[in-house]
Amino acid sequence: MKNLLYRMLKGSVGIFFNILNLLLAGNLPPFGCVSIVVMDQDSYLVIERPEGRFVFPGGFMRWRESPVQTALREGMEETGLRLEVNELIGYSSTVSDRLTRMSTLTLIYYAEVVSGELKNSIEGRASWCDEAQLLAKIHPLQRGVFDRYLLYREQSRHVKRFQVED
Repeated sequence: MKNLLYRMLKGSVGIFFNILNLLLAGNLPPFGCVSIVVMDQDSYLVIERPEGRFVFPGGFMRWRESPVQTALREGMEETGLRLEVNELIGYSSTVSDRLTRMSTLTLIYYAEVVSGELKNSIEGRASWCDEAQLLAKIHPLQRGVFDRYLLYREQSRHVKRFQVED
């Protein structure tokens, strides 16, 4: 019940924002978001949404909050884990394709777990999954985030190989 109310409220906010954006001739900027990729022992930290799809921890930036502060807060709220943000991987954008969804610009961070115990949240069930599971169940809107991470991982491997060979 709590999850249903949360989703209805979130959809209502999207409707309000998109109507306001229409009234202002499309001049409102996209919302700022963060997404956090955490990999530990070949497993990824994910949130399993009620519909069964996986998303990475993350969410909307709050007023007067930096993107790193957002990543730390969202990581704790959605997983119960205290994270250390290591690096900005890149960004991903999502254009609103329906009235209940807002356009977003998402900064993607790579982070590590510092402490805490894994717990569920209103967003869904926090868990660890391997890459095959992730690819099978990733939410379509999160595929861009994961693709950016894979590019980051490959470039990091190349840099490390290059440095070792020097």
